[in-house]
Amino acid sequence: MKTRLTGLMTCLMLSVPSVFAADRFAEIDAEIDKAGFTQEQKDKEYQDFVFAYMAEYENWRVEYLREFDQYRAEIIKKWGVGDVSERHKSVEYSADQTVKSIIDYDNNEVSVSILVDSNTTDDEAKAELKKQVAELAATPESNVSKVIIALEPEAVAAVKVTPVAFSAENEKQAKQVIIEQTKAQLVEIDKESDKVQLAKTDSLSIDMIEQVTIQKKKKLLAVAKERLIAVADDYDKQRTEKTAKLTAKKIVEYKVKLPKNGLSSRANAVVDFAQEEGERWQISSALIMAVIHSESSFDPKATSPIPAYGLMQIVPTTAGYDVNQIVRKISEPMSSGDLYTPDVNVETGAAYLNILNKRYLKSIENDESRLYCMIAAYNTGAGNVAKAFNADGARNIRKAAKVINKMAPDEVYQHLLHNLPYDETKHYLKKVSSRIELYQNKI
Repeated sequence: MKTRLTGLMTCLMLSVPSVFAADRFAEIDAEIDKAGFTQEQKDKEYQDFVFAYMAEYENWRVEYLREFDQYRAEIIKKWGVGDVSERHKSVEYSADQTVKSIIDYDNNEVSVSILVDSNTTDDEAKAELKKQVAELAATPESNVSKVIIALEPEAVAAVKVTPVAFSAENEKQAKQVIIEQTKAQLVEIDKESDKVQLAKTDSLSIDMIEQVTIQKKKKLLAVAKERLIAVADDYDKQRTEKTAKLTAKKIVEYKVKLPKNGLSSRANAVVDFAQEEGERWQISSALIMAVIHSESSFDPKATSPIPAYGLMQIVPTTAGYDVNQIVRKISEPMSSGDLYTPDVNVETGAAYLNILNKRYLKSIENDESRLYCMIAAYNTGAGNVAKAFNADGARNIRKAAKVINKMAPDEVYQHLLHNLPYDETKHYLKKVSSRIELYQNKI
């Protein structure tokens, strides 16, 4: 999965250099000025440019989602369920997709499963599973290799053998994954809208920016809705075919608990990066550790279908691009390879928190109030934070800051919990806020 999606990302990034051209707003203004256009012509030219930028970016997004859905469909046809990597869960498949390994950090367990023919005896299946576990343990690039080495080999004897089946519940879960993934993409769309909202040019009014954002949201919501309907229809049409293919196989699974000190061991491996980057970017190292804990459970290879990568779950085309453009002066998204590198990932995440703090949310006067908004914005974007405070639902954070600055920090926190547009962000704010104190006295 990683190889295929990484390749797709690389290909797509290389194919859209014009979308992420350096100083794109200044460049278009300069060209318009040279032509001697009227203000109305400037506005029209700029609006066309923004729409073109959005359309090209959406082509990338739709292509990525199409590839991801196709991959999951292949997995479902073989296994009955479409397990893929997500936050706090690492999922890997062998090249032929007959071996599946999962590290589940939320449930603190690791499992290895294999697909075998239905007429394979249990003893034969267990022997094959033991062989596959040994091979995984000897494969350094596998996420589960170090974990398996630390576990009891005898535990392989205690395996679970079940026939492959595609039930109505499986189908419901499969559709839910698609829905959740689409929601996550809409959050990234919101973050893209934030960039447009904060654009400062002489040739475009805030009113026009708002109008462009509204039109973009309408278009993207329509695309997302069409995609969900298409996916649901596809499941209905292929249900009989999937069930027929699945009855000839069975799954042999080996599952054990992870070592009890696993979380602290992984945290110790990144705390120095958090301290160094926290000092560099004037961000609390306890906040950085709390974000890493909540985003990836300190797994440097964490991957989620947005796609987001690494310890702080950086999305290459939003947070990754912001940091590249503003900090590194590179006008292109980041690569997944860079984001799987722990020090680069933490540097990027800390820099992005700094951008939120010093750029997007700078109008919020109280440090504690700004912290709560920064945590929420890291997950959902500054525009959605603004929506929680603006009575008219506007995504203008400067307007929201006038409301926030009249409130006590605890009132800001409670207001966010009650008014943020996504439940996932409300839970995220709670988790990160509570974990800051956990790391405050240990760093």
